[in-house]
Amino acid sequence: MSMQMIVEAPKEVRLRKAQKVLEVLWQDGERSSYSCLALRKSCACSGCARAQQVGALTLIDADVGIDRLEASGISGLQFYFSDGHYRGLYPWSYLRELADLADSQPREQVA
Repeated sequence: MSMQMIVEAPKEVRLRKAQKVLEVLWQDGERSSYSCLALRKSCACSGCARAQQVGALTLIDADVGIDRLEASGISGLQFYFSDGHYRGLYPWSYLRELADLADSQPREQVA
């Protein structure tokens, strides 16, 4: 049985539309940066989860952005993506998990 981490709402959330990046400053001082594309690909709404389960091909424009976002109470964020998708709630714990996963991925070396 896995224990889900409780994550407090961050100190600051900043959407940089032109760069297609979301920046989060967490309560512990950690900073996370997410591309809009990575957030769109990470949607865990029922429709996206079902598509993944059945192996359906999901086409996502590599240039997808976030048109607007809303705080969903104290629990997380709701994104309104430029491709019309707006269904998934991104809880703070999920956003922190995505940041931790990105930090653990090997970085590409540029020669």
